[in-house]
Amino acid sequence: MAPDIAAKPARMTASVKLGIFCLIYAGTAALLFPESFLAAFGETRLRLYYLLMPLMVFLGLAIAGVINRPRSPLGFVRDKLAARGIGATSTILIFMACVAAYTAYKHDFSGLVTFFADPLFARVDAAIHFGDPWRWARSVPVPPALDRLLYVLYSQLWLILLAGVVVFAAWLENAAARQRYFLALTTTAILLGVAVRLLGSSAGPIFYDRMFGGDRFADLITALKASNAGPDTLRITDYLYSSYTDNVTVVGSGISAMPSFHVAIVTLNALFLWSLNRWVGAIAWLYAAVILFGSVYSGWHYAIDGYVSIAAVLLIWRWASRRTYNWL
Repeated sequence: MAPDIAAKPARMTASVKLGIFCLIYAGTAALLFPESFLAAFGETRLRLYYLLMPLMVFLGLAIAGVINRPRSPLGFVRDKLAARGIGATSTILIFMACVAAYTAYKHDFSGLVTFFADPLFARVDAAIHFGDPWRWARSVPVPPALDRLLYVLYSQLWLILLAGVVVFAAWLENAAARQRYFLALTTTAILLGVAVRLLGSSAGPIFYDRMFGGDRFADLITALKASNAGPDTLRITDYLYSSYTDNVTVVGSGISAMPSFHVAIVTLNALFLWSLNRWVGAIAWLYAAVILFGSVYSGWHYAIDGYVSIAAVLLIWRWASRRTYNWL
């Protein structure tokens, strides 16, 4: 959701165009939903990221210096700052604004557009999988320790890893790869986080009975209560539902199932990292598979939410490749 801005005032570079585009995305959120945007921008967890980002950059550059130039790691850091300092710093700052904007859109759309698509998605999900996908996922023998690990990977590490990839990409000197990633990330945020979110407004299985009444997913809630990390997942749903009903914005607030932004981002990151290094990319693809499984296993999403996200991101990545090289 944030490109780098290169320090080349003589002409409008692709990076500058992307930066302006992202600022328009963030600025529109600030204009339409000022209270939510400001609340998200100043939320405690986002302020924590403000403090952690410089530390992440310093540690990352130091480690890279030791690996790439062991005889002169400080020289490596100095050269890297000279080459990418302004662009990387701009990237990170714009990323922060876009995180706040995404939260504002997600939170306020939950109040503006009713969750009309859940009954349809639940029926389609059950029809194409010959039963509710969460039941198939829960039929997998997941030991308590792995249940807890799945919760951590899905609910706690996702945003940290996203921030880590953004920081890494911001310092990447390969302009084509860097711009391709940020163009795809920005497009994903707008098309999936705004357009598809509105067209397929849904709350997901874990919220279904709260929103529509009845006991359609009562067995899912029972399974969550009986699992190791399920009670923690349900506490998050209480937190999000309270934010929804009280109209209080915090980072991560807003209820949305279609499409799965968790799956979209890890798919995009896997494509990006795979294009740079096959071993790292393989790990990223494994993580993407875990997130797809976890999204259904925990009841946050219908399986089709993830399928739509994967298909859309593959198309966006292909389009961003052609568009990026036309810019260079």
